[in-house]
Amino acid sequence: MIRVISLLICLSCLGITAHALTPEKTAQYEKAKTLYETKNYMNAYSILLALYEDALDDIELNFYLGRSAYEIGEYSIALAAFERITFLDPENTYNQLELARTQYRINLLDEAKTNFEFLQKNPTLSESMQKTIQYYLDAIDKQQQRGFLYLSARGGYLYDSNVNFSASDDTYTLPAYGVFPSPGAVEDSAHEESVNLTHVYDLGQRGGTLIKNRFTLYNRSYMDQTDYNMLILTYIPALTIAHRSSVYELAGDFTHFYLGDKNYFYGYSFNPKWAYIHSPSWRHILSFNIGGKTYDTKNELDSDNYAAAAAVEYTPYTSRILRGEVITGRQIKRGGTRYDVSYREYGAKLLYTHQLFPRTLYHINAHLKERIYDDVDTYFMDHRTDRTGYTSLNIVQRWNNVLSLEGSASYTRNDSSLPLYDFDKLTLSLSVSGRF
Repeated sequence: MIRVISLLICLSCLGITAHALTPEKTAQYEKAKTLYETKNYMNAYSILLALYEDALDDIELNFYLGRSAYEIGEYSIALAAFERITFLDPENTYNQLELARTQYRINLLDEAKTNFEFLQKNPTLSESMQKTIQYYLDAIDKQQQRGFLYLSARGGYLYDSNVNFSASDDTYTLPAYGVFPSPGAVEDSAHEESVNLTHVYDLGQRGGTLIKNRFTLYNRSYMDQTDYNMLILTYIPALTIAHRSSVYELAGDFTHFYLGDKNYFYGYSFNPKWAYIHSPSWRHILSFNIGGKTYDTKNELDSDNYAAAAAVEYTPYTSRILRGEVITGRQIKRGGTRYDVSYREYGAKLLYTHQLFPRTLYHINAHLKERIYDDVDTYFMDHRTDRTGYTSLNIVQRWNNVLSLEGSASYTRNDSSLPLYDFDKLTLSLSVSGRF
């Protein structure tokens, strides 16, 4: 709303109200302005795009067109609109700011920096505009550096309703053995901490070729159920190459997992990925995973893993992202007689991210999967198939550019063809995070 009010003040001060439009098209234009002011940018953009050729010298119409196009990710249209205004009104500081922001979005960093620095010299700018300009200048300086080092840390409290993944039913039946009581679900709370260190080095020009190295440590310590404590150490190297509309990445993943106070397994994987950017709003992603796990004492759990995924990502506005993904996977045991190691898996994921306010962000995640085991369960004398549903809500409230408060809730439901493996699990967490 503040941005809309500022826009109207700017345009009214310039005395720009006339339009070279027919009465019918003028009515359409007024409708587009109303849609813009109610943040219905997509419909406003559609109308303005059909009108602007009849009013190429109309600053107000071009400004609304540029702003609507920017909000839905049509940056080339936005750039053209703001450039037309620059030709008509070179002293329009609001347009100069939007032009520079758009140049930044399409990676014209030198041009954006020049315009931001020119604007910064204007003594009449408000404090908020000065802060906006400085934010972008800092961001450009970072992107034009060769090497970057990021450190993030998080610590908080977690509640787990079913630490031991106990069956939902009170009893289960084993053929030829009878009815047995299920182990009861054990709830507990834990403190959890994570540290992430990331180094990025730019080999090419403006992010064309990047080498990334990420080190992560995650710890979860339960108050009572200490046998379920976990410590995870991960190293992920990656090479990323951007060429035209494609981004190629080859990443590795090396994980050391501790359960309780013991080594549990070592894992590795290689993950090639290709993303194709159709437009600022649409991209698709194909990825593959080839890896394996080696257990410290339970060699019969050792396995090789293969997976493939296809995703579509839609960004209708700069503050919203919707991503859908389908996944197929295969795990094959390397030896032994365990019946719960080799399986085929199919799934789908949906992620929605929305920035409600400048410092408030929320994520909604949903995941469905089916896992079909190869071998007959020797206790139940039957094959096992699990169908799992997972959903989560995560809310992030940024206090400043460094610290954030995060709250999350997740629920998992597993329905198995063998009742012993049915379970429900609710997890709640609250944490403070920082990025340095």
